[in-house]
Amino acid sequence: MKIVFVCTGNTCRSPLAESIAKQLMPDFEIVSRGLMAHEGQSISPHSRELLRRHELPIPNGAQLFDAVDAEADLILTMTTAHRQMIQAMYGPQVNVYALNDYVDEDLPVEDPYGGQYETYEQVFEQLTRMIDKLKSKLVTE
Repeated sequence: MKIVFVCTGNTCRSPLAESIAKQLMPDFEIVSRGLMAHEGQSISPHSRELLRRHELPIPNGAQLFDAVDAEADLILTMTTAHRQMIQAMYGPQVNVYALNDYVDEDLPVEDPYGGQYETYEQVFEQLTRMIDKLKSKLVTE
């Protein structure tokens, strides 16, 4: 099963989600993309530091979401707005959900870009919790 995590720039949230998911769900094909990514841009310094501290893999440079990604088995976005953008670009048949909706959580994953390290830590903890729920959901389906 191929899962694509999507945020805006593919430098903060979705790379964190990719690394967490690769650790928690090694049998799945996991990638991350951005809807407005600058190809090859490095992940944010705070995201990189978080991944190092947790001994998680650091994803390659930013990649733009494209038509190939739209064919993934499951596309999980950080916000409802991201989901709506993908549906507007590729149609309602795309298997896309806001991550928080898919795992029955109230709050979307807010963009920590430009914030303090502590803000990134909160996003990391939120993503870890959500991806743990995602794993449970996918394993039982």
